[in-house]
Amino acid sequence: MSQANLDVYMEAADAINARHISDDAAERLLAPGFQMENLSTALTEKTYHGMDGAREWIRDTFEVVDESTRYEVDEILANGKDFVVARVGMIGHGARSGVPVAMRWVNVTWFQDGKMTRTGGYLTRREALEAVGLEG
Repeated sequence: MSQANLDVYMEAADAINARHISDDAAERLLAPGFQMENLSTALTEKTYHGMDGAREWIRDTFEVVDESTRYEVDEILANGKDFVVARVGMIGHGARSGVPVAMRWVNVTWFQDGKMTRTGGYLTRREALEAVGLEG
């Protein structure tokens, strides 16, 4: 278990909700070559790279929802030496339609030397846990 990785993970969640990652935060949180992979059912299906990619993901994700929409970490499912697995979601309303938005998925974030190297979304707890070598 790594409290340091969990702290980095939660700081990244706070930056997502602030809808901005400063240069200083990006330097602390993201390893060189950082990669973010989305589910095919996500708001966006791209793979994002580096600090600019993380910022682009935030823009792409939040442009379709209203200002009250929040990224939530519901539960930490596993916290290992080089990963954090969490049940997360986006809760709010559509920007134009006002329709309620409630998306949930399981996120896996991998770490090296205290920085996030890769993050990806999974539809099920089992898939996410298997991605880090644990049984679902």
